[in-house]
Amino acid sequence: MTEQSTNQRSATHDEPRRRPITRTAIAFLAGLAVCGLAASTLSGCGNNAGENRTSAAAARQTTDSCDTTINVVASVNQWGSLAQQLGGSCVNVTSIINSTAADPHDHEATPADLTKLARADVVVLNGAGYDGWAQKAQLDEGRQRIVKASSLMGIADSQDDHDHEEGEGHHHHHGTVNPHLWFSPAAVLKMSEAITSAYVTKSGEASETAATARRHSNTWNAEYAEYTALVNRARAKNLQRRYVATESIIGHLLDYIGATDKTPDSYTNAMNNDAEPSASDLKNALDTVGSSNVDMLIVNPQEMGGFAKKLDAAARESGKTIISVTEQLPENHKTLLGWLTTITNQALADDPQHGWFLTQQVKDRTIADYAGQWRSVYPLLKNGKLRGVMEHKAATGDKTADEYTAYYDAGYKTDTETITIEGDRMAFTTNGRKVTATYRYDGHRILDYAKGNRGVRYLFTATGDVPQGAPKAVQFSDHGIAPGKAAHFHIFTGDSHDEVIKQMEHWPTYYPASMSDDEIVKEMLAH
Repeated sequence: MTEQSTNQRSATHDEPRRRPITRTAIAFLAGLAVCGLAASTLSGCGNNAGENRTSAAAARQTTDSCDTTINVVASVNQWGSLAQQLGGSCVNVTSIINSTAADPHDHEATPADLTKLARADVVVLNGAGYDGWAQKAQLDEGRQRIVKASSLMGIADSQDDHDHEEGEGHHHHHGTVNPHLWFSPAAVLKMSEAITSAYVTKSGEASETAATARRHSNTWNAEYAEYTALVNRARAKNLQRRYVATESIIGHLLDYIGATDKTPDSYTNAMNNDAEPSASDLKNALDTVGSSNVDMLIVNPQEMGGFAKKLDAAARESGKTIISVTEQLPENHKTLLGWLTTITNQALADDPQHGWFLTQQVKDRTIADYAGQWRSVYPLLKNGKLRGVMEHKAATGDKTADEYTAYYDAGYKTDTETITIEGDRMAFTTNGRKVTATYRYDGHRILDYAKGNRGVRYLFTATGDVPQGAPKAVQFSDHGIAPGKAAHFHIFTGDSHDEVIKQMEHWPTYYPASMSDDEIVKEMLAH
């Protein structure tokens, strides 16, 4: 349960919209489920933030067999990460632009960059004018396998007109084509197929490297099936999300999930053509962001000029959700599809239990939601009763059962065995000694977690004479965002809320005292 302490704060290529997605890749997902590898999430307790855990567990269990190592060079790390995932240990991948600190629109290829591209076995490009500098390399289509997203999506080279003119906020002209093709799930699927084919062709159909590439492709297809299932669930519920964007970089993705663009056309046209919006255009955009007709604002932190900052301020003032998306794959994400899944979850905002919700959905709560007698689960971890829970997590997670046990030992650790909440009073029993204090509700804070999902802390402050041993500041997190009885909770305590809000690695967890050991274990496994 790692948290990052921050207080809360187009034209696109034709793609399918709001139609159910079916692909043969679903068969791979079914196979994984039969083998007990389908991803699942346990009680509270970790961050289901988009990176696929099934593949992480499978990777630990299978060693890549390579009789050939393929040298791959990608223009940008979005596609480089996909190339790495599909090739595993059988590829050496270099991404020319490999950091969110780099401005891809100002990139000038160095002689070293061009040499790397020319010497690669497989070259992975975006096209559509985004990485036009890579075209300066002396590529050899006879020797090299060149995989280009724009070609796969039917975007002609003549459309590669992505200008890099300097304007207010460093905006960039997209012409009639949105070049950010890695945000198109359809393009990502085509690229995965083409990259795998390039590996098989380059290494030889019967090679061990080709077999490894096919295995990684199968695993990736299972992840893609999970992704399309996520989108289809939202489509089945006719989930509607409306947004304003400071620029259209994730337009492909938002179209794909069926979101509605409420950005005034005059504002979008001005920004995409390096022109300053007129005063009336800007006012119209600001009024739209602040209206009840918009759910969220999409911003690119790499391109936060004065106009984008004004829209950001308007969204914060009106309590709207703000989704921040960089162009390059951020350092805290390992895979392209995992990153797209995170962004999709943020935009759908339809799973509060796992931290995907709109800011405006969060409501105040009272202490009555936490009333009752509660007991710590830490003794169950220490006496081995939660071993099965740790093993279950290890089956689909990125740690072993022992590593999970150590992780939760640090998180659950507490000397407070029981907590009783009645009326406005909380009683804490620590090492057999009970202290009781009266508390008032002091609002809530929204936390943005490092992996993209979020959480809400509900704050209570001690009043009157506070006995020694009773915390002055208490914060609850139970994965709820609105009034409702807590089924379990994590509690954070200290002398002040500003101090307590920084607690990230320690989250004592409590279940109803009326539940038996076995019932708590069963609840954790089923959650």
